[in-house]
Amino acid sequence: MKLQKRLFGFLLAGVICCSSVSAFAAEIENQTPVSITSGLDLEREDTESTFDSSRTIYGEAQPDTTITVSVSRKNADGDMVVSDEQEVRVGSMGIFAATIALEMGYNYVTLTAEQDGYDTVSDTATIKRLPQQLKKELQTMIALPGVY
Repeated sequence: MKLQKRLFGFLLAGVICCSSVSAFAAEIENQTPVSITSGLDLEREDTESTFDSSRTIYGEAQPDTTITVSVSRKNADGDMVVSDEQEVRVGSMGIFAATIALEMGYNYVTLTAEQDGYDTVSDTATIKRLPQQLKKELQTMIALPGVY
């Protein structure tokens, strides 16, 4: 019996670890079901850095869900201004993709999911775009172990 309980525990842990992660916390009772499969980590608390000028976000949701991905930046006055936005409607296969442009510096990427009969959900991640020159410099650096 102990062996069966352990085996069940390992199987349950494996199913939980390998299942897709919902991008939104369960704070909303009737939230629109959506999960991000790649391109954006909404659960990451720190800023992600990239050298890329764009990002494609892939995910899954119920058919007819409207997914809006917007990129905002702070202007000189500190106000948030939308610099790019893409809206897609999830088709019958239940998958979606949206490509957004990233400007140099901090980009605040907000993903919103809306569907009839569900509460709208929205979450934001921060992506910092760095210059290509920095990438070239990092690629030519020589790092020696134990040397600071």
